[in-house]
Amino acid sequence: MLRLPVFLTLLFLFMAAGAQAQQQPCGNLDVPVTVIRANGEPVQGLTAADFTGLLKKQPLSIQSLTNDAGPRRILIVIDTVRLLSAQARKAQVEFASAVVHAAQPEDTFALLTARGGSQQVKFGADRSALKNALRILDEHAGETSGDAKQPGVMDAVAEGITWFGEPRLGDSIVLLAADLEGNHKANHKSVAKMLEEHRIRLFGVAFGHLQLANSTAAATGMGREGFGYQQPGIPMYTNATGEANFLPLSVNSGGYIVPEDALLRKKEFQLTDLKRKQLQKTGALMSELIDKFYRLRIQLPALSHPESLTVTLKQSQPGTHVLYPHELSCRSPAGD
Repeated sequence: MLRLPVFLTLLFLFMAAGAQAQQQPCGNLDVPVTVIRANGEPVQGLTAADFTGLLKKQPLSIQSLTNDAGPRRILIVIDTVRLLSAQARKAQVEFASAVVHAAQPEDTFALLTARGGSQQVKFGADRSALKNALRILDEHAGETSGDAKQPGVMDAVAEGITWFGEPRLGDSIVLLAADLEGNHKANHKSVAKMLEEHRIRLFGVAFGHLQLANSTAAATGMGREGFGYQQPGIPMYTNATGEANFLPLSVNSGGYIVPEDALLRKKEFQLTDLKRKQLQKTGALMSELIDKFYRLRIQLPALSHPESLTVTLKQSQPGTHVLYPHELSCRSPAGD
């Protein structure tokens, strides 16, 4: 048997080694960063010297900044809830089709629906399969199928996240939904955790009432426990009621939300030629922001749990906003 002094010495050394290992820096990490103007267009030509970063409210070491336009994996999740009219559902298909049409040839897509008519296309399928699924959704837009047993919006997003497999920088989800309800297993907090762990950016279009918790450009209560949001660079309106978690869920992941309220009581939503052109333009712009971003390489210190990240321009430009993931952890894969 080991004598007590020897045992205590070995125990101390073991604990000290474990503590030292826990304090080892996480290493370099690549973070997708997009700077957009008020109309949603990207700002080009920036360098690492234009940015500053904070992690745990401490200055962050920025190693480099490069343009990234590599192939993307994009999951489209469409909420086919009965609440949305046939015209609104056709608008969803119009927007999704615009994203696909404007994407790079190397981009791969998947499709998943929630709460209504069911369509699934997994990564690896030919793009024609995706277009066929969208065509079916468009043709059956006037039908009211679905029941309470079908996956809710967050359920569908959570399932779709598992389809990505090993995380890749630039992985993105485009969510077209009236709200984030009807769930059986997932909720916005669990999905926020999955988005952070898999480093997936969530973009989307709110086809229902979108609640804005804060109309300023300052972040408030960022993180999945105390949801606030940072105003992205897309014109919005304020509504005292509506979906409160769609916007922060997206912005915290590094994406943004486009408001397209199809549930306004004043007049029925109509997919006019003008509205169709607007959706096509916005969808193409969203596709561009997914395909092209700045790869910001940072030196990540030791982290025992996800920490709040802040990325800003050293010299702010009027009407611009910086989109980036607001939570980082050592679980995230390191950059090359």
